[in-house]
Amino acid sequence: MLRWRHCLPFRSHYLSFRWASTSLLKDSDHPAIRQLVMKSSNLFILLILSAWAIPYFCVGQPALRPAVNIPQLIDSISLSLNRHYVFPAEAQRMSVYLNAQLQKKAYASLANTPNELVKQLQADLSTVHHDPHLFMDYNPAFTAAAPGSPSSAEEEMTQAKKYWQANNYLFRKVEVLPGNIGYFPFTGFVPDLAGAQPTITAGLQFVANTNALIIDLRENMGGSPEMVSLLESYFFKTKTHMNDLINRSTNDTTVFYADPVKARNLSLLMPIYILTSHRTFSGAEDFAYGMQMAKRAIIVGEKTGGGAHPTKPISVGQGIVISIPFARSLNPVTHTDWEGVGVIPTVSIEASQAFAKAQELALLEQLYAATTEQEKHQLAYLLDELAAQRQAQPLPVNVLRVYAGTYGPLTIYLNKNKLFCKNTEAGGLLTELKHISNRRFVLDDTAHVEFVKDSKGRYPTIKLYVSDGNIVEERRKGLH
Repeated sequence: MLRWRHCLPFRSHYLSFRWASTSLLKDSDHPAIRQLVMKSSNLFILLILSAWAIPYFCVGQPALRPAVNIPQLIDSISLSLNRHYVFPAEAQRMSVYLNAQLQKKAYASLANTPNELVKQLQADLSTVHHDPHLFMDYNPAFTAAAPGSPSSAEEEMTQAKKYWQANNYLFRKVEVLPGNIGYFPFTGFVPDLAGAQPTITAGLQFVANTNALIIDLRENMGGSPEMVSLLESYFFKTKTHMNDLINRSTNDTTVFYADPVKARNLSLLMPIYILTSHRTFSGAEDFAYGMQMAKRAIIVGEKTGGGAHPTKPISVGQGIVISIPFARSLNPVTHTDWEGVGVIPTVSIEASQAFAKAQELALLEQLYAATTEQEKHQLAYLLDELAAQRQAQPLPVNVLRVYAGTYGPLTIYLNKNKLFCKNTEAGGLLTELKHISNRRFVLDDTAHVEFVKDSKGRYPTIKLYVSDGNIVEERRKGLH
């Protein structure tokens, strides 16, 4: 997902070689500054990594400029569309329409205002075929800056590698959550595979013995398809066909496999949960979609942005650049991709709640597979801990009042419409009871308490559920 943009105005589009949707990136408030990052490869002339690039140059427009030779421009646009656009029939239709408008002299009055001319051409292209990835820009500095020259490409890659290394290749942390669940968040797929792989391997090795793994892509806006393929390779035992990229410009197809050999034979075969949001985009969608369709992951969160067509900038002369989607993905299972529709979650939920939901799903799967009562109790305790993180409905005072009493070493009492507990065995430790659900509360950091109702509607007993899986009962004093 790659693009160049004007420095001023920052919101306008410049050059794009990306997986991303124009409309989404136009409104993006991603905090990182944009930086030139990529050089050419056998498939991609990699330019700008949209999520993390730093400004390369700002564009100033000269005070005086020659009038645009409109017939020459239309001819150049038509040639570029018919040579590169991912849908040949639509390229032909757009070309025919622009030439018809040219014959009507629809653009004649705009020859001296190239910005307005570009807007009109953009609108006319959209009239024939709406594609938010296909856009035009007036920027004479694109050609003048010669960003594809060997010296500048080498310098750009050097700067990009320094940036990625300084930011740990966009991996923020790795940790093991309660219930032996791994957590692996990161914000982009960098193209420097050689530099990033030791970090990837170290992170995944750390969670290799977990019972489940949560991969957080909620703030991930994509990047290199080669890194997507590399990361997928850690989660399959055998070589698996994941995606094809059909390139109209070169009339060839690149086939991507998840291959344990690329992952240096580190295979993580536990259940995988991938978190998504509407900001999840481009290569991150590629990863989520491929893993979902290979039945290797459960997607939890929001529908993603819907950018599956790589796009590259092409100068059509006279300072005008057209960014053309030139390739499309083809999943071997669905025989389509996520373009325009996004990756549809297995479990749809707001992005802010996806992390807790994925933990819940992972714990429930472990609970169903548990073979001992203590293990079941431990997992049930952790599920209650998750429930306690949600805001439970407050209970009325008349309900709370009936729970007050002394149960073994615990004195539970009502104060200001809240339940508190004083534990004499813990040196008089005072805690507030936090409602989980029904008659169950969090007692302290290591135990939950449940008030047990008898046939007479009284509460003569409490059960203490301890984090290690043990259950302790205490009788209420003075109640017979």
